[in-house]
Amino acid sequence: MSFHLHLRAVPSAEVRPDSAWIEPFMRESWDNHAAEYDAGIADSIEKDFAQINQLYTGAPDGPADPGNPSGLPIFGGTSVPREDGPPFVLLSAEQVADAAAFLSVTTFDSRWEASGAAISAHWGGEPAFVREIFLGHHEDLVAFYRAAADSGKAVLKAFWY
Repeated sequence: MSFHLHLRAVPSAEVRPDSAWIEPFMRESWDNHAAEYDAGIADSIEKDFAQINQLYTGAPDGPADPGNPSGLPIFGGTSVPREDGPPFVLLSAEQVADAAAFLSVTTFDSRWEASGAAISAHWGGEPAFVREIFLGHHEDLVAFYRAAADSGKAVLKAFWY
């Protein structure tokens, strides 16, 4: 079974915080993910997203303070419930800018030093190999959020199982 966190940058004026609009939009985006990823308007993380959240916040479920920008890149935002599956999540353009700012000032090495041993143990892999995987995720997220923030876009998140 595969599961993904799918992120999609969207012009704020186009976003409707309604699952009846988000569901088909995000499904079409998922169907076109490769092209959207290449265009810099989409990103995805397969199965590792809770541990990436742990990398940024120190805990798989996020920071105790919901206003802490470290929680924005993965699980942060406004939940938009849907009938079948986990909620969609919406980050406003302001929250996207906050996430991009957080990712721009945080260093991967400092985060890995704090959480890397626990993350590596979770995956049971060689720490150097696991570190490279998470460094790649981090670099993708930095680029994605920077581009979304620079263009003033909101971000929609879908968790596909």
